[in-house]
Amino acid sequence: MRNPPKQSAPARLIDGELRIGGYLNARLFELLAAIDRSGSINRAAREVGLSYKGAWEMVERATSLSPRLLIETATGGRDGGGTRLTGTGRKLLTLYGKLQEEHRRFLEGLNRNLADDPELLLWLRRLFMKASARNQWFGSITELQVGAVNAEVLVELKGGAALVATVTKESVESLGLTKGKAVLALVKAPLVMVVTDLEGYRLSARNQLAGTITHLQKGAVNAEVVIGLPGGDTVAASITNESVESLGLAIGKDATAVFKAGSVILGVAS
Repeated sequence: MRNPPKQSAPARLIDGELRIGGYLNARLFELLAAIDRSGSINRAAREVGLSYKGAWEMVERATSLSPRLLIETATGGRDGGGTRLTGTGRKLLTLYGKLQEEHRRFLEGLNRNLADDPELLLWLRRLFMKASARNQWFGSITELQVGAVNAEVLVELKGGAALVATVTKESVESLGLTKGKAVLALVKAPLVMVVTDLEGYRLSARNQLAGTITHLQKGAVNAEVVIGLPGGDTVAASITNESVESLGLAIGKDATAVFKAGSVILGVAS
């Protein structure tokens, strides 16, 4: 008889520590469990990586919150005397074990539900993702045109602005890009140009996002310019201080962020 396939564990995007009363945390209960096993607070402290003094302080603090003693000790002995949990201590340890199991099941269920929502899953993964690209936008694919080698992907951002990305045909297949799919678009700030007057000009760059400068920070050589788009998204550009002066850039001034379709990197939730 063949064994049924194992279900993959849900993505661990939501996590949290279980505490009782704001102070009684996993470290304390690890110590109590070690005391129960070893019969010595000295050995238990070494087992969980605490000093003898630190372990006593932790137990004393917890005992001060309890109506009864949590441990009983006997003086003497090479390891600092015998120590055991009281009935109250064992009840508290058992309670924490039950709560910990419920807490684990709750988090697993929550993460499993999140895994069923690709849009929310991608947004949460964006929070934990580390990328050098200054610009990271969440959107969905509205158009997809696949050619012999490359594909053109139109992505609508949350405020209605649209950007174009050019990716390889292989990327379309490996990422599973389809119309309506949620994606993350990334563009490095140095690849974004800032234009203040497009009247009478046509540019080859496909992406031209118009907005208003909301942030301007000069550095030793370069400056960061942030353009706020009507829908709430922003575009950051890294340009020279000389360009800031020549363009007369200032907070509140209208500007357009310009970048090529090939500068856009697309990501999807795995």
